[in-house]
Amino acid sequence: MGGAVERKLLRLVKGEIQSGREDVTKNTYGEAGLEEYLVASQFVNLKGDIYDECARKYYYKSSEMGNPIGQFSMAVLYLQGTLSHPINNILGVELMLKSSKAGCGLALFSEGMWVLEGKYGKQKDPVKANKMFHKALKDPVLSQLKQNKSPHVGCLISLAHMRLSGLGCSKSYSAALKHFKAVEEIEPGKINVMVIKRLEFLEAVSGVELQREADFRNRRLKEMLKSIQFQSLGDWILLYQHCGFELSVKPSTEEGLYRFTHHNLLEWMGRVGAMLTLSEDYPAMGDAVPCLGCERPGCEVTEDTSGKEMKKCSKCQAPYCGVACQRKDWARHNPVCEAVHASIWNELTQHEMEILKQDEGLVGKLTRMGISGGEFLQVSASLKECTHSSTSIPCGLECFAENSARSMNKYSYTLVGSSVLTEKQRQIAREVGILLPRDFGKSRPPVKAGFGELAVSTVSTKEVTSIGDNCAMRAITLTHPMGALLFNVLWNRLVEDLGGTCSCCRAGLMADNEGH
Repeated sequence: MGGAVERKLLRLVKGEIQSGREDVTKNTYGEAGLEEYLVASQFVNLKGDIYDECARKYYYKSSEMGNPIGQFSMAVLYLQGTLSHPINNILGVELMLKSSKAGCGLALFSEGMWVLEGKYGKQKDPVKANKMFHKALKDPVLSQLKQNKSPHVGCLISLAHMRLSGLGCSKSYSAALKHFKAVEEIEPGKINVMVIKRLEFLEAVSGVELQREADFRNRRLKEMLKSIQFQSLGDWILLYQHCGFELSVKPSTEEGLYRFTHHNLLEWMGRVGAMLTLSEDYPAMGDAVPCLGCERPGCEVTEDTSGKEMKKCSKCQAPYCGVACQRKDWARHNPVCEAVHASIWNELTQHEMEILKQDEGLVGKLTRMGISGGEFLQVSASLKECTHSSTSIPCGLECFAENSARSMNKYSYTLVGSSVLTEKQRQIAREVGILLPRDFGKSRPPVKAGFGELAVSTVSTKEVTSIGDNCAMRAITLTHPMGALLFNVLWNRLVEDLGGTCSCCRAGLMADNEGH
């Protein structure tokens, strides 16, 4: 009986290969061992010890012939003892690594999980795991698996979690949402709807995307600064507008004629309390984005000149050509790095909390927003210190309004205010149970005009000996403390929603956990 079934399955598989139904697998892994793998997969669907034996035999043949997906299947037999196969971790790991090296998405996902969790002798390395998951998604066979979608879904969910936490990669709510929504396309209903909506709102009020967009626009601005040494204040403002930055201070016509270096411009911005906001549309938005260059002032190494990708600061993602340059730049970079990191994570400071508590209507606002006293106290228990007294870098919009910023030249930075919330974002807030105050996110930093104190003598006309020094400039994004409070409250809720489930559900992302 077994022989007759075997012959029948062989004919069936040969027909599928000849018809082109298995072209994706054949073109990806090659023809050698493909027939054997497909026959084994057919036997797996049949019940009985004799069929299990046949499946083991054909998986073994496929693996011996070097087929990557056959090697993966045989590795699973060794590691899990499925199909009544004796467990042998040494051979299982060996075959899994061979399959992973050959680019099999299934094996790349498995090895990525080992690296992420430190299993089977692998050292924990989130960065390496992240790269493996991305490489796994490039395998076209992974998305073709109709009967086993778990590896494809697992890759996407793992990447989403890493993007949320910043584990092994930069933190990005938009990237996390993209992965979650991809999961929903594969298996509708797999992700809890409220989790998606909360993440959409977190993305709207977080500092991550604002910082990312500011850095993106800054690359064009820094490239244009390389060819400019002196120009009028009015022309500097036009240049910033061209690159998507609006200044919160409008000089008079007479003041706009004064000629500045960029060094002078930053000094003036600090003196008059000017900051930037991001324009929705701007002339340069369709222009090519220059390649990344080293952040250290005076270093002219770029990804084009070196032929290598820039290294990134682990806290703020500033690009450097190497560790040596980062160390040389540390004294200047560190205060800016801390400020950018705090913005990315929407960290509230003790100063901002004091400002919030001065609002006599705070309790009413919190109640209308659905924030309980317990949630307010939970956020209040983990506050950072404002460093304005030591670095002159404000911790938020209110801190800037009180103290301004007088160290833009010293540490080479500009300040970017929070974006306006759209009606769509407000609708998302309502859907997750948050009723925003009318004044929340509606106004940008106020535009000031007519600074009559702007005489040439009030601004240093120090020559900048190296134009390149002007180009080592970072944008620090500032948010309103109420926005930071709301972000932290929603984040704590999300952590609670995602906690306490099995590892394959990846911290409670699934809408239905039955069967685990």
